[in-house]
Amino acid sequence: MLNIAVAFFGIPRNSQICFPSIEENVLAQLPPDSNVKCFYHLYKIDEVQNSRSGERGELKADNYQVFESMTGLLASTDGVLDRWDFDRVKTLGDTWADDFASLRNLIYQLNSLHAVTTMMESFNPDFVVFVRPDTFYHTPLPAYVFKHPEARRRNIYIPDWQWWGGLNDRFAICGRDTYVAYGKRIERIFDFCTATGRKLHSERLLKFVLQQAGAKVCTVDTTASRVRINGAFAEESFSPKRNMGKRENRYFHFFARLRTFRDKRR
Repeated sequence: MLNIAVAFFGIPRNSQICFPSIEENVLAQLPPDSNVKCFYHLYKIDEVQNSRSGERGELKADNYQVFESMTGLLASTDGVLDRWDFDRVKTLGDTWADDFASLRNLIYQLNSLHAVTTMMESFNPDFVVFVRPDTFYHTPLPAYVFKHPEARRRNIYIPDWQWWGGLNDRFAICGRDTYVAYGKRIERIFDFCTATGRKLHSERLLKFVLQQAGAKVCTVDTTASRVRINGAFAEESFSPKRNMGKRENRYFHFFARLRTFRDKRR
């Protein structure tokens, strides 16, 4: 039987809006004869503040209720920055020029991702679906990606939009040989910065880590929007032609789509 892990991480801002779309377009799309187990690592906080997105508001306790039947942990952010040497990260540069606020939030997110990945390793999944709980899914995940698990051990399926010079890190479906690289990429921050000479950047870090792991990057057309603390949907561009970055990334994108086309025909 196919083992499929679904991994939730970060902060569940609007579960009453987001989770029904996750049930319909993520969970309901998984093969019905598979062994599905949901895991979570979520931060238990009372208020969301994000200067970059302009968010500020109370995070109500009922946002966490939908996860109570799953395997996971509600955690504090205490000690996270020290664990991943945030002072050293800051010496590499303020990527978004907002007094390191966005970099701080990125470290929190990557730490949560790392924790939930560690949690599900003993489940020995054939595929892992990484899901941000503050995201509304407009369209379903494709069913074909879960076929031929042995042939797709090194595959990873990411959204075909908003690559920002790297790879979209909003959600992903990973084969058994790629999910650890995806989920534990916080361990490679300083390797990335040293090898590329760049400041820490979320999408570029993901591309670097997956290339180093020999992952076969594929794309999916599934679209999803972030939902802010006030219930508003973030403005998103789902065009694959935007935000590709340099010519090198356009070639990378072309071959990822070609690999996807071949997968669909199997």
